[in-house]
Amino acid sequence: MPSTIDAAFNAFLGQLRATPAESAAAASHRASIEAKLEATFGITSFFRTGSFGAGTNIVTYSDVDYFAVIPTSKLKSRSDLTLAEVAEALRERFPTTAGIRVDSPGVRVPFGLEGAHAAEIVPVDEMTWRTKLGFRAFDIPDGNGGWMFSAPDSHGAYVGDIDARLDYRVKPLIRFVKAWKFMRNVPIRSFYLEIRTAKYAGAEKSIIYDIDLLRVFREMLAEGLQDLPDPRFPDDPYVVKACRTELHRAEALSKLARTAEWAAEAWEHKQAGRIRQAFERWSLVFDGAFPPFTIA
Repeated sequence: MPSTIDAAFNAFLGQLRATPAESAAAASHRASIEAKLEATFGITSFFRTGSFGAGTNIVTYSDVDYFAVIPTSKLKSRSDLTLAEVAEALRERFPTTAGIRVDSPGVRVPFGLEGAHAAEIVPVDEMTWRTKLGFRAFDIPDGNGGWMFSAPDSHGAYVGDIDARLDYRVKPLIRFVKAWKFMRNVPIRSFYLEIRTAKYAGAEKSIIYDIDLLRVFREMLAEGLQDLPDPRFPDDPYVVKACRTELHRAEALSKLARTAEWAAEAWEHKQAGRIRQAFERWSLVFDGAFPPFTIA
């Protein structure tokens, strides 16, 4: 068991990564989902995106996200109607799987109780053009019946480049922020946390987990979780929304304020040599999941 904060974060990171069983679960239904969508909609491409695709998934919590590229002629002008059709097709294919439902921008298929046992299928329209850096561009459901721009490959490249420059410590930092979200049930979008944390790290010269977690929490709090201009496309008007609703934003800010206090107290205890108390504060941040302190 760890006796230092740095060792504890390294041990915690190991706990957050997907297990071999989760990885197997993530792959087990892919072929049958793809075959059904190909037969029903004539999909032209089917690929994994989201946290599993980016390497920032959290064990037991993260769904497996797929983009299903559907020919434009098979899509509805209203994305909610397309989502309903995809959900119906998947219910037909998996009649014994309860709870298949639309959860925009995708359709959630809960094959198991948690994590990688659930798949989220996002129907998308691939554009005939590419982004300025050559990434594939798509329209995906926007949650209000319309369609919005998405370029998932640009997400992977943006985060991956910053991660590589900082000794591959940015994706772990993202995992810690997302672990806090899930473990404390904070209603912030995972995608926002990924982009916001990567943007923060992009201005840093090194990453020290406890210091930089505190700074990320403080920066998000100071900004009030307002819409974030997408740093991947600085010349375009795209934004990344932090929360689905204003009620969610208020709840998230309340939890974020308390978390920033705990993280600050953890840092103060560490600086003063009160390592046990620092562990206790990080345990509060992660709702008891942080590794316990052990005397060396």
